[in-house]
Amino acid sequence: IGHIDAIVGINLLREGLDIPEVSLVAIFDADRQGFLRNERSLLQTIGRAARNSNGKVILYADSMSPAMTASIRQTLERRDRQMEHNKKFGITPATIKKALPQMGSDIDELIAGTSGGKRLVGSKGGRKGGDWASNLRVGAGQWARSDSVTSNISQPIEELNYSIEELKKMMQQAALELDFERAAMLRDKILDLESS
Repeated sequence: IGHIDAIVGINLLREGLDIPEVSLVAIFDADRQGFLRNERSLLQTIGRAARNSNGKVILYADSMSPAMTASIRQTLERRDRQMEHNKKFGITPATIKKALPQMGSDIDELIAGTSGGKRLVGSKGGRKGGDWASNLRVGAGQWARSDSVTSNISQPIEELNYSIEELKKMMQQAALELDFERAAMLRDKILDLESS
């Protein structure tokens, strides 16, 4: 991705910002009680460093909270199991090498939540994004894969305008949820549709 010295954010790592190059995760006020410092949130944030073979986590706190104790214990147990597995099968840990998404079907799949095994769950449960094309009342037209026989069929202007408006709503919602990668992909798709 390039050279980044530091990323500072709230929820960025917990919500799944997928940057395997992150080798240090620091959590300030880790002992505070609340949603962002419960065991699950701490585990999710700590897990981001595990994607890098040199990953380290620093928890800054005045005292040890129950959530910290539980997440540290769970992390150590997982690490022990992973090390045993690696030793048993002769695996040498390596940082994930992930290619940047290519414009076209990779972006469409990411928007649809079908690429990379990413789990996109909405606030009411259920899968978010998987059926987005039919929800936007688009078929073979602009949204078809480029290798499809029907990829040259265009959709009526009313449906195109409806699709653009719905995508704008989805983009704004993604930004509110701090899912900036998805928001940027939606923006690019909107620009693509507006230029067609």
